[in-house]
Amino acid sequence: MIDKPIEELLPSWIEGTLNPEEREKVDQWKNASEENRQIFAGLHRAWEGIRQLKRMKHYDAEKALIRVNSKITAQKKNRIFEVFQKVAAVLILPLIVATFLFAIDKSKKENDPFVAWHTLEIPAGMRSEFYLPDSTKVYLNSKSSLSYPLVFRDNMREVKLSGEAYFEVAENKEVPFVVNNGRINIEVTGTEFLVTNYAYEELTEIVLLNGSINLFQGNYLTAKKDIIQLNPGEKAFSRENNKNLVVEQVNPEKYIAWKAGMLLFREDPMPEVVRRLNRWYNVDIQLEGPELKDWNYTATFEDESLTQVLELLKISAPIEYTIKQREVKTDKTFSKMEIIIRQKNR
Repeated sequence: MIDKPIEELLPSWIEGTLNPEEREKVDQWKNASEENRQIFAGLHRAWEGIRQLKRMKHYDAEKALIRVNSKITAQKKNRIFEVFQKVAAVLILPLIVATFLFAIDKSKKENDPFVAWHTLEIPAGMRSEFYLPDSTKVYLNSKSSLSYPLVFRDNMREVKLSGEAYFEVAENKEVPFVVNNGRINIEVTGTEFLVTNYAYEELTEIVLLNGSINLFQGNYLTAKKDIIQLNPGEKAFSRENNKNLVVEQVNPEKYIAWKAGMLLFREDPMPEVVRRLNRWYNVDIQLEGPELKDWNYTATFEDESLTQVLELLKISAPIEYTIKQREVKTDKTFSKMEIIIRQKNR
């Protein structure tokens, strides 16, 4: 296999198309010096600026990336910093516009008005995986969004989550990684964990797979109040209408199966099953009658349709369901599918 020089790997790192060996080479180069980190951060800002400009003015980001790559490759015998200066000269005008507008829009919402933030939103029924600027890998589930700065601070790597995400945090014991959920926040230095924080469900869940994490409340830098530390295999959860934080031992695999496109239920109560089906299929399933809450369900779904899942539910529990007709809303779109599940008449 041809060992590509670092100049040719940088654009592909930002695109997320490197193999593990190439990504490791870029990470080693990035961490070798402060100058390298600044070069990397600058190139990352440039690409994010192009992506933002593409959204605003239909800018051809792919063609711009080719120009960036060609400039880097053509000057690969020179110092990378000099190459990046020439690339910046080619793209300076559109990048200034993009970065300026992007920073103004985001600075209204974030604490630091001098750092531009990017928000990635995943539509209903979709899932995505990507890397943060510090090489942390993130999996985002359906109807989730993650906000993060294009350049992390020197004393904290902070992101803001709404929805569900699985983090494989790049280890850095000097700069903690912080997930801001609002009410219950998370601090780690390098580990793997799952966070669920859908506002409409009024539920916060944290499941730890490896390492350890610290849960806290308040602002990390100014008003941090530690709550508890989690150990591998533990889940902490709390609902908005209950201030108590509950910690219990769980099977983590059930909670992260969605990464591989699967739904796992293991003796889960029917309300929990419905909650996850609603999120997975972007529907509105409602349980009719309190007796259904006493039923537990075990199953594994991968490629089944919603109708197939509902039929399998009928096999293992005495239930029946009704699908309500979807209505056309004022904006000419259809309302979300509504399904009523009730106990079958004996």
